[in-house]
Amino acid sequence: MSPPRRTKDIGGGSPGTVAPPGTISVVVVTYDSAACVADCLASVRRAFPDAELVVVDNGSHDDTVGIVRAATPHARVIETGENIGFGRACNAGAEAARGSHLLFINPDSVVDEVDRGRLESLLMARPFGLVAPALKGECDRRRAENSWRGEYFTHTFETLRPREWRARPRPYNEAKAAWVSGAILLVAREEFLGLGGFDPRFFLYYEDRDLSHRYRDAGLPVRNTDSIRGRHVAGSSSGNNGFRARPMAWSLLGWIQYVSIHEGEQAARRAARATFVTLRVLRLGMHSLAAFRWPRATRKAQQIDELLRVLAERASGGDTRFCPDALRVIRKLA
Repeated sequence: MSPPRRTKDIGGGSPGTVAPPGTISVVVVTYDSAACVADCLASVRRAFPDAELVVVDNGSHDDTVGIVRAATPHARVIETGENIGFGRACNAGAEAARGSHLLFINPDSVVDEVDRGRLESLLMARPFGLVAPALKGECDRRRAENSWRGEYFTHTFETLRPREWRARPRPYNEAKAAWVSGAILLVAREEFLGLGGFDPRFFLYYEDRDLSHRYRDAGLPVRNTDSIRGRHVAGSSSGNNGFRARPMAWSLLGWIQYVSIHEGEQAARRAARATFVTLRVLRLGMHSLAAFRWPRATRKAQQIDELLRVLAERASGGDTRFCPDALRVIRKLA
C-alpha cells in the first residue's frame, strides 16, 4: 500500500515503539470539520485522558487545523495537503500511532461514556477483530451484507427520498455476514495493519464494508461493545449544502468498486448498467412531474441531473487513484 503524498507531521514527535498491550491511540480524520471537531476532541480527552491522539487533516479549507491545535496542543497532527480520501488518511494515522489499539472516530462523533473495567478486559481479547462501540439510537452496530437488489435500490429509488426522511437502520440478521461502519471503530493496530488497513482504492464510502469483508475472510470477529458509548451526527463533518451529488456519486462508485473486488467485473458491469438505466428513467419521470410545477419533483430532477453530471466528470477525468475499477466499468455508461 503506497503512503499518502505530501504529508506533514506538525506535532507530537515522530512515531516510536508501539505501546504495551491495552493502550489506545485515537485517530480522527478531518476535512472542513471546523463546525464539529472541537466537540469531538473534547469528548475524547474526557473519555481517554491518557490516550495518544492522532489527527489527520485532509487539506481542509477552513480553520480545522487551527481549532485542533488550540483544543489539543499535544496531539500529533498530520496534514496531507490534499483530500487523499478517508481510508488512506486513516491508514496514515494508524501508521503514525503508537497504541496497541486504535479507536477511529469521525469528527462529527463524540464519546459519551467509557466503562473502563470492561474496556480493559476487551483489549486483552485475542483475536481482536473489528469492534463497533455503541452509538445512541443503534442497539446493534452490525449491519447485514445487503443483497445486490438492496444496494441497487439504495442508489436508484432511494435518491427520491426527501432528505428530512432519515432512513432507519435495519436490525441485524444473525444469519447474514456482518459489517460495521467506520464512524467509530476499535481495532487492534497489528491486525489492522497486517490486513493492509483500509483499501486505498476507496475514497469515502464502502471502505468499511470492504474492511469488514477482509476481516471475515481472515476468520476475525466483527462485533459490538458497549464498553464505549457515543453519538454520531451523520454527514455533519463536511457540510450538507446543495444536492449532495458528489457524496452520492462517491457512494455509487464505492459500491461498484466493492462489487468488482468481491464479485468480479462482470457483476460490477451488470450493477452499473442497471443503475444508470434506472437513474435516467427516474430523471425523465421527475422532469415530467416538474412540468406540473411540483417543487419536490423539480429538486429531485435537478439532483439526479447533477449526480449523473458528476459521474460523467469522474469517468472522463484522468484521476484514477480512487475507485479505478468502477471508473473503468462506468466509462461507456456515463
